[in-house]
Amino acid sequence: MNSRLFSLRLAVLISVTVACAGARVIAQPKVSPDEQKIAQAIDAAPDAAGKAKAAAELVKKFPKSSLRPVYAQKISDQIHELTDGEQKIALAQQFKSIFNDPGEEEMIMPVLLVGYAEAKKPDEAFSAGADYLAKHPDAVAVLVELLTIGTEQAKQKNGKFVGQAEQYGGHGIELIEANKKPASMSDATWKEYRDLLPRFYQSMGILGMVKGDRAATQKRLTRASELDPKDPYNFLLLSGSINDDYEDAAKKYQAMPEGPAKVAELEKVKSTLDRVIDSYAHFIALSEGVAQLAPIRQQELQDLENYYKFRHNGKTDGMQDLINKYKAPAKPKDLFSLP
Repeated sequence: MNSRLFSLRLAVLISVTVACAGARVIAQPKVSPDEQKIAQAIDAAPDAAGKAKAAAELVKKFPKSSLRPVYAQKISDQIHELTDGEQKIALAQQFKSIFNDPGEEEMIMPVLLVGYAEAKKPDEAFSAGADYLAKHPDAVAVLVELLTIGTEQAKQKNGKFVGQAEQYGGHGIELIEANKKPASMSDATWKEYRDLLPRFYQSMGILGMVKGDRAATQKRLTRASELDPKDPYNFLLLSGSINDDYEDAAKKYQAMPEGPAKVAELEKVKSTLDRVIDSYAHFIALSEGVAQLAPIRQQELQDLENYYKFRHNGKTDGMQDLINKYKAPAKPKDLFSLP
């Protein structure tokens, strides 16, 4: 693929963000007066650091308290919401020293990895993640967070983590598709991971592009587009990968001597070009009105027109119909709304 086009395609991609640790509403269980007093101190603490310090007293005095999982989740969520990577790392490590049950460690590990990523410490993220996965190989949240970090690094032209990210992401996707929910994960959080499956496949597709593995790239992006047919980014990347196949096939055809083999090869070239045209049309249809895609959309539209003319005797008749076929259907008008 043309390096400028490849960079442009990656530049417009929305970052894959696994934000599955949103605020949760958890019922407060009945507890003793002493536990309640500590709970009030935790609630009164002004920030995550203060809450963690107050929670340490709860865990020390009442290690089996029914309030422990409640505050572990609340504090983990609050650490996740911090915007300073270094602070997130420090508090996540403090959390691990206080809440040291296996389920609690699984809760905070993705947050710690996000902190490393935000602090621009991908080596530390993959080191910590690898250590954890050595003991907990099916930790989905950790697997997909490392996929996300590796993909973001690849977008920044750092291919160091592509192999690891691909391995971890592939296993994470397998677990999600097999519906193997971790015992400690809530049904609501698991649904969020399942809903993000198209993005995970898209990330895997990007890793395939960086490696130059077109077959894997196209398989993954096709799967992503099947899971989320309205996402234009899948077709943006897919069109580029298939176009690379077309350009190689065209060069091979041109170098062949005249004869039956060359005639047969021409049909393969045409078929590949038709796939390129179809992917372009998908992208043009789905990217309409998306401001951040406007510059590349204009360029892709010109490429689509050139290819379409080449396949249709210099004419564009039917091209707009092809684009329209892939547009999202308009919402039906409310019969009771004012004109």
